[in-house]
Amino acid sequence: MKLIRLLLPLLYLAALSAQGPEATSSSVSEAVEQLTGHRAHMTNEIRLLAGAWLAGPAITMRLVRDEKASATEAGLAAIKFLEAAPAGSVVVAALDDEKAFAVFGSTFAALAKTRRLAGFVVDGSVRDLSDLKRFAFPTFARGTAPGSAGGHYRIDGTNVPVSCGGIEVKPGDYVVGDEDGVAVAPKERYPDVVAAAKKWQAEKQALVPLIEKHGSYLKALEERATSQRHQ
Repeated sequence: MKLIRLLLPLLYLAALSAQGPEATSSSVSEAVEQLTGHRAHMTNEIRLLAGAWLAGPAITMRLVRDEKASATEAGLAAIKFLEAAPAGSVVVAALDDEKAFAVFGSTFAALAKTRRLAGFVVDGSVRDLSDLKRFAFPTFARGTAPGSAGGHYRIDGTNVPVSCGGIEVKPGDYVVGDEDGVAVAPKERYPDVVAAAKKWQAEKQALVPLIEKHGSYLKALEERATSQRHQ
């Protein structure tokens, strides 16, 4: 049973890669809050800049301000980190200070894409946006900046808990991002979150045509309840 639970995220990721995400950021956010009572979505300042969506387990990078940092050393450390990352991973990078520095750009996006990583989520900035869009590489960040974080930040830790967009993200937590934003499911509650998210999403989708039919939310709920009683 333990092995099956460990394999579930990988199997789900394979399904996502083939079909697109089965659970939206909204449904994951709702499911996590229902199950844990804690907020699961990042601030809306972390927004979609390139690509369409991402989903996968988090690998994390924490960067701290250091004006004496070597840009070369930080760049090489980031390269090694990305090249060692399992395919399908979502790279979650957080700057601990000023956010108007670019953590990733076209070269790192090209590397991440060839390594079949799922995307970037950056509590900071990115650059080379036109290339990121051309690559269609899923990228979420606070915005863009022409200046690099190299030489101003050093990598303080990888695969450690980070604060990103107002919530904690731990290595292995499941990250879902789309046009609504980014939500994170704790890895230890992953199977429960997926089941609850899909149920919530199905209920919402079932209500939409009924609301359009009746022009009333309450009548839609009434018809939905009647239909469920007769199933």
